[in-house]
Amino acid sequence: MEQPSLVYEIELKALLSEEKYKQLCSELPSKMRLFNEETIYTTRYRPGDLRLRHSDKRLEIICKDGDPTKISRKEVKIPLYSQEQLDYLAPMFRLLGFNPDPSWTKHKREFEYDFKGFTYVVCLQNIEKFAYIMEVEFLSEKDDSAIHEPNLRAIIQELGCEPIEPADFSRRIKEYIDANRHS
Repeated sequence: MEQPSLVYEIELKALLSEEKYKQLCSELPSKMRLFNEETIYTTRYRPGDLRLRHSDKRLEIICKDGDPTKISRKEVKIPLYSQEQLDYLAPMFRLLGFNPDPSWTKHKREFEYDFKGFTYVVCLQNIEKFAYIMEVEFLSEKDDSAIHEPNLRAIIQELGCEPIEPADFSRRIKEYIDANRHS
C-alpha cells in the first residue's frame, strides 16, 4: 500500500482537441515509458480543495492547497484501506461544512519523460463531460517551480501544444460545475 505523502505538485496543463488527444495516445508510447493507466472517480469538496478519489488501483483522500490553475500547489495524499472508509468520509465532510462539487470520471495514461536531467510525468486525460487535457508535472519536496516551469512549457510545446491560460481553465471548471451540479 502506498504511504501518505506531502509534496509540491508543479504542473502545467494543455487543453487538447479529441483529435490531438488520440494522436498523443498513439504516439507517446513509442517516445516515453507508460507507467500507469486507470480510470479515477473523484469528488471535490469546498471550501478549499479536499478530494475523495478511487479507482481499481487506489482509494485516497487528497487535500490540495490553492487554486487549481496555480503552477505549484502543496498536496497531501493519504491512502485509505477500504471502500468502507471512503464511504464514511463523504458524510463526515458534509457534517464539517464541506460541500461537494459534481463528481467527475477521468481516464488517464501516465508517461515518464526524462528532460534536462529530471523525470517528468506527462499525463493524458479524458475527463468525461469536461475536456481532453494533458498535464505535465514534477513532484517535489519543495516549491522549486522556478526551475521546472520552463521545462514544463518546453515539453508541452515539444508535443505540439500550448499551456491553457489560468483564467480560461477556471472558467471551464466553473461551467462544468454549473452544468453538472444537479445531475
